[in-house]
Amino acid sequence: ETNVSDDIKLLSAELDFETMFEKLRQFQQQHGTCDVPKNNDCQLHTWVRNWKLRREQFEKMVADEGGSEVVFQGLDDTDDKSVVNDIPEYNYEWENERVKHIEPSTRSKAQNRRRYLLRTRYRIQRLNTLGFVWAIKKQPKFEDRLVQLQAYIDEFGHYNVPREYGDLGEWFHKVKGKFVFQTKLFMEKQYPKLLEMGVDMSVAVEGRRRRRRKKKSDVTNISEGAGGTRTDGDVSLES
Repeated sequence: ETNVSDDIKLLSAELDFETMFEKLRQFQQQHGTCDVPKNNDCQLHTWVRNWKLRREQFEKMVADEGGSEVVFQGLDDTDDKSVVNDIPEYNYEWENERVKHIEPSTRSKAQNRRRYLLRTRYRIQRLNTLGFVWAIKKQPKFEDRLVQLQAYIDEFGHYNVPREYGDLGEWFHKVKGKFVFQTKLFMEKQYPKLLEMGVDMSVAVEGRRRRRRKKKSDVTNISEGAGGTRTDGDVSLES
C-alpha cells in the first residue's frame, strides 16, 4: 500500500533538488566552479556541502551492501540512456527483482533503501556533469587565518576586513561575533594573539556598529529627502 505522505515527501525532495541543481548550474556557468562561497549564496553553499557529505554516506552504504557490483548489478555505468535518463522508470523493476527473496514484512524497507541508493547515484552523476568537486575543504587553522590577516593589513593598512572579502571576510565577521559574546576559548586562547598583531576587536566592533548607525541614518535622511554620505569605516592600526 502506498503511503501518500511519503509520496509527497519524495516529490518535494525531487523538486527541491531540481531547483537547487538549476541554481548551481547557473552559478557554475557564471563563475566556472561549483564551490559556492557562503557569503555569495548561503542556501546554495549549504546545499553543495550537504551533497558532499551525502556522497560520503552513499559510498559507505554501498560498501555495507557488498559494493557497487552487488548493489548496481544489471546497471551499466557507461549507458547514459539507462543509467541517467531512464533510471526513475527502470529502478522499480530492478528493485522488485532484487527483493523477491525478502520477507513481505521487510520488503518495503528494502525497496526504499534500494530506491534511495539509485536516486542518490543518479543525482551524483548529474552533479558530475557540472564538474562538481567532491573533496571537502578543511577549514584553515586559526594561525593560518592570522597569516592571511597580516597580509591583508600589509596591503590595505587596516585590519577591519569587510565581510564581502571572501573567506577571510567571513572569518573576521565570525571573530567579531565571538568577541561580542565573549566566547571563552576565543578570549583566553585566540584573542591575545590578535592583540599581539595590534588588532583591537573593541575598535573593530564599534566600527561595525557605527556603520550600522550611519546606514540607518542615511536611510532616514533619504526618506526625508535629505540624502546622506557614506563612509568606509576602515580601522587603521593607528586609531
